[in-house]
Amino acid sequence: MKTYLKRYAYAYAIASIFILVLAAMITRRFDVDLNARALMGLLIGSMIIAALIALSITIIRQTWGNGMLNIVVGYLVIFPIPFIVRIMFGRVLFRGTLALFLIGLVYALLYSLVVAYASLKNKKVEHKLNALLEESQKKDESESS
Repeated sequence: MKTYLKRYAYAYAIASIFILVLAAMITRRFDVDLNARALMGLLIGSMIIAALIALSITIIRQTWGNGMLNIVVGYLVIFPIPFIVRIMFGRVLFRGTLALFLIGLVYALLYSLVVAYASLKNKKVEHKLNALLEESQKKDESESS
């Protein structure tokens, strides 16, 4: 739980900065005033996004279970984030298709980073298992001779 809260704090800091910069850009571009209700929606939305990101990272970094299944489930956990952003900003941000393409690009980059992390993690485990196998083979050879 302690590591989840630490991950949540980091994710919340990054998500809130991203959300506030995006809100400032929209405010300047479209001359939209953000009232207290809109700011509360941004706060709650960034909290939900941070919780989903922290949960996804926690699932991906699990050492038990199937590694690839953990990656897929962790990736599925962050799938609703664009829908949350759409609810937060409405049609102002998603009026054009460029925003959807940018979010798709972010997801593609995130997925490639997750796959790269998983492959590095699996290689480390493979090297450890190979070292243990070599040690056990050496012990068996020394015992048999």
